[in-house]
Amino acid sequence: MTIEEAATELMKTYSRFGVDKKELIRMMKNGVRNYDLTVASTFHGLRMMLSEQFHTQELFSQRDIAEMLDISEQEAVEQIEKAKSELLEQGEDMSKYIISEPKRQKFILSPQKWTS
Repeated sequence: MTIEEAATELMKTYSRFGVDKKELIRMMKNGVRNYDLTVASTFHGLRMMLSEQFHTQELFSQRDIAEMLDISEQEAVEQIEKAKSELLEQGEDMSKYIISEPKRQKFILSPQKWTS
């Protein structure tokens, strides 16, 4: 993903709040040039920052977290599990932080069910 593509993707959600695409591009270039971040990590970091600022919900996958932290997906899962344990110990409601994918179900219907 290029910086331009990342800014375009962010604009799909945040243009309604008056976010300026040129400013997003400037911030991403700054992160890449001055802080040695990847485009992906700046993209996800901006998603996080903008969702906080505008009170929207952004969902991050383990891949997103791995890209933000510049670690492997397995390390991201380990970090997520560690944070989850710490939050549970503090009595936090995990549904505020982690949304698990529902288990998929398979249904087998006979052809007669479709036509009757």
